Amino acid sequence: MKQLFTIALAFLCLGTTLYGQKSLAEQSGYPADAKLLIIHADDLGVLHTVNQATFKAFAEGSVKSASIMVPTPWLAEVAAYAKAHPDHDMGIHLTLTSEWEYLRWGPVAPAGQVSSLLDENGYFYPDCAQLWEHAKIEEVEMELRAQIKKAIAMGIQPTHLDSHMGCLFSSDPRYYELYVKLAKEFGIPAMVNHQIEQLGGADGTKMPVVINDILGANIPDYENSMADYYANALRNLKPGLHVMIIHCGYDNMETQGMSYNHPYWGAQWRQQDFDFFTSEACAKILQEENIHVVTWKELGSLLKK
Repeated sequence: MKQLFTIALAFLCLGTTLYGQKSLAEQSGYPADAKLLIIHADDLGVLHTVNQATFKAFAEGSVKSASIMVPTPWLAEVAAYAKAHPDHDMGIHLTLTSEWEYLRWGPVAPAGQVSSLLDENGYFYPDCAQLWEHAKIEEVEMELRAQIKKAIAMGIQPTHLDSHMGCLFSSDPRYYELYVKLAKEFGIPAMVNHQIEQLGGADGTKMPVVINDILGANIPDYENSMADYYANALRNLKPGLHVMIIHCGYDNMETQGMSYNHPYWGAQWRQQDFDFFTSEACAKILQEENIHVVTWKELGSLLKK
């Protein structure tokens, strides 16, 4: 099955037509010009609050997909949820950084084997730049393999791979090539758009499972109006396959503690994401704009065929 899946990865482009094949939208039963959207909540496992808000958004909102940070402290709760919900759509948010001031985490692999990934206190570096400065690529590979294997061992069946803080999308093509290598080896689709795909270089490894656009609010959107950003993004969505990356959570003491001295992607940001994507306004826009919310699990099933 893995060999067949790798062949599928090599010859099928998501959202587009390749060598006369039907587009993924058509294979999924939609018109060729359909608007397909994966609403994707990042950072499962980081906090109980983040987990609970995401699970509620699954049950009551428009969120149908998420990704898991395996090194984080609330992974066991996510694994329990995955076992209780075998149709879950949750991938691995491959994690090589630990960005919060006081909530820190380190590797899944033995620390002595991946020491180039760690600061003086044994935690991951807080940003990609420091990671890229110090990390040995063979230790990066060891850690990422450990994360995927741990999730599977705990009963999670990953539906896709993506990269926390984009650290695998470095100007150093070895990071992207490793990302593609792991996706093919484990038979798990990787989140890639056309811009990311270029990181493989002219002679580098390519991953032709391509999302048209990877969308998400940024700092100016937060400072103006998150709800306006999301409403406008949905209303302006073009035909094709897109991912909207959000961060669910509650503005409570737990999340405020995590995001202490870190004004963005914190407690208020996550509450606003949760509020919009569990709102009737969001559901109404999706209906009015004829946007079909899909999952990585559905796309992976098509690839395996």
